[in-house]
Amino acid sequence: MKAAITGGAGRQSLSAIYDFVETEDVEKVLLIDINEEALKARKELVGSPKIETKAIDLKDTQTLAQALEEYDVVINGSSHVFNMDVMDACIESKTNYTDFGGLFHWAVEQMGRDEDFRRAGITGIVGSGSAPGIVNVLTKYATDRLDTVEDILILDAIINRSASGYGFVPPYALNTIIEEFTMNNFEYKDGEHVELPPFSGKMTVDFPEPYGTLNLYNMIHSEVATMPIAYKDKGIKNVAFKLALPTLFEERLRFLIENGLGSQEKINVKGTAIAPRDFLLEVFETKPGTKMGTPDDMKLLRVIVTGTKDGKKCTYEVETDLHHHPWGLSNGHFSVGFPGAITAKMLARGQVKEKGFFTGEQVLNTDIYFRELEKRNVHVFAKVTEQL
Repeated sequence: MKAAITGGAGRQSLSAIYDFVETEDVEKVLLIDINEEALKARKELVGSPKIETKAIDLKDTQTLAQALEEYDVVINGSSHVFNMDVMDACIESKTNYTDFGGLFHWAVEQMGRDEDFRRAGITGIVGSGSAPGIVNVLTKYATDRLDTVEDILILDAIINRSASGYGFVPPYALNTIIEEFTMNNFEYKDGEHVELPPFSGKMTVDFPEPYGTLNLYNMIHSEVATMPIAYKDKGIKNVAFKLALPTLFEERLRFLIENGLGSQEKINVKGTAIAPRDFLLEVFETKPGTKMGTPDDMKLLRVIVTGTKDGKKCTYEVETDLHHHPWGLSNGHFSVGFPGAITAKMLARGQVKEKGFFTGEQVLNTDIYFRELEKRNVHVFAKVTEQL
C-alpha cells in the first residue's frame, strides 16, 4: 500500500510515520507539509527509504489532489481546520481518508460529506487518534454485544510523571487543548444535545494507580456528535465525554487562558499586531520552552456503555491503559499517531468495505483493530455487569 500524511512534519504525525515505515506491506509514505525545511528534517530523522516529501499548501486542493492520486489512503495529521480541505482533495483524487479528530462542529460538517465520498467510491473516517479513535472502537465492542444502548460515558485520563518544576509540557496539540478548554462543550442528554460552558460536568474518579483520584470535565469532542447518529436505532439517550489532564498542567493552562493568552484577538505589541494564542503556540509548540526528557506520560481510556441484552440491563466497561513510548516519543504523541495509522492501514487493505463517510464505531472491525493494537503491546480489557 501507499500512504500519505498531511501535516507530515508535525508532532502528532510522527508515530504514524514510524508505524508505516515499519509495516511490511507499506511500500511508500508521502509526507506533505507547507514547511519544506521541516519536511527535510523529518525525513532525515526517520531515515527510511520509503519516505517521500512534498511541500503543499493544504488550501491548494488541486495540487494536493494531484499529489494524492497514486496513494491508497491519507491521514490528515495537521489541524482539524484543514479536514474539509484534505477531504475535498481526496474526493478528487479518489483517495481514502482519515484524520486525528474534528472536535464537535467540524465532525458534524464532515459527516455531511457521506454522499460525496460514496459517489467517489472511497471511504472516509473522522477521528482516528486515541479520543476520538480508540475510544470509538472500545465503544463498538460493547454496543455490538447489546440489543439496545442507552448511555455512553467516555473517560480520558492523562498523567505525566516526567513533567517537573515549572515545566509546561502539552500532552498533545496545544491549540486543540486550548480550544477544548475555551469553547462551550456539549452533552447528549435525554435524546438532545445540550450546550454547556467550559469546565462543566465535573466528575471525580478513583482510577487505579498510578493515576489516582482525578477530576474530569466535559470537553468539546466529536464523539458526542457522532455516537447519537451511530446508535440512533439502538435507542441512545445519553452521551458524554470527560477529560482529566495532568493537574499541574491544567492549573498552569487555566492561568494562561484566564489571563488572555488563549485569545485569538490581535493586540498591538511594540507596533506589531499579534494574537496572544499565536505567541503561546510559537513558544510551546514550534520552539518548545521545556524539554520533557525521558517520557513518562500515561493515558487511560475507559468507556462505560449501558443498555440491554436479552431484556436484561447490562453494562460494559471497556478500557485500555496506554503507557508506552515507542521510538522515544511521549505517550501523548504515540497514542494519537499510531492508532491513526491502524485505521489508515485498514482502509488501504480493504478491511472496511463500506463506501462513504463514517466514524470508527460505525465501520471498524474490532477484532482486526485490537490485534493491531497488540502489535505495539497495547491491550484492551472489558468488564461486564449483568442484571440477574
